[in-house]
Amino acid sequence: MTALIVAQLRDRRRSVLAWGLPLGLMSALVVAIYPSVEEALAEAIRSYPEALKEAFGIGDLSNVEQYLEAEMLSLIVPLAAGYLAVRSVASGLSGAAESGRLDVLLSAPVSRRRVVASGFAATAVELAAVLAVSLALTACGSWLSGAGLSLGAALAGFANVWPLALVFAALGIVVTGASLRTNVVTGSVAGVLVAMYVADLVGRLDPGLDWVRYGSVFRYYGAAVEDGIDPLAFGGVTAVAVGLAALGALAFERHDLTR
Repeated sequence: MTALIVAQLRDRRRSVLAWGLPLGLMSALVVAIYPSVEEALAEAIRSYPEALKEAFGIGDLSNVEQYLEAEMLSLIVPLAAGYLAVRSVASGLSGAAESGRLDVLLSAPVSRRRVVASGFAATAVELAAVLAVSLALTACGSWLSGAGLSLGAALAGFANVWPLALVFAALGIVVTGASLRTNVVTGSVAGVLVAMYVADLVGRLDPGLDWVRYGSVFRYYGAAVEDGIDPLAFGGVTAVAVGLAALGALAFERHDLTR
């Protein structure tokens, strides 16, 4: 398991910077410009409808943490991390099957379950590294601009993205159990990612449709940068991700790799 995880992380080492740097620099810019737009934002936000502010996680923007949540952590970072997660899983499983690398690997005394488990674990580590890079750059942006971002709040905000993204990595494994085509795995799960976000958004905008949010993992995401991490939600979403990955591993084990 350790050798498989290390090998996959070595293959993906460039993605940590390829994803972490853009997300981190965008977050750093958002934080850095906050002191210069603080007063204008506070005045403008008063005219926003309450339903709209609730739907997009917009508070009164009276502090930099709320601004970071509204601009980055409510939409851009979770969607990017979710897509990265399924892309990484698809590359390690369906992509390896398409290129023939998986046949070579499975010719060794390695079970399919271990291959799946190592891919899921490597993705979890990769996501954590990307989020850590993003957090570090965001903290630097705050320090350079004097925005006063709380490091603890920022840590909670970025860490809260991790279990949500893992759910889509697990869904990628489930789809791989049915199809070994990388574009099918990536495209279908990316569609589910967007659909879940839209379902949660619709439920927030219209209280009468709040029930649709129960089918979206975003319901349990929250705004950790403002409220802190909810241990129950964090642990529950992580457990769901692990459970889905286990189901996907069973399906992958039964899948005919020649098709």
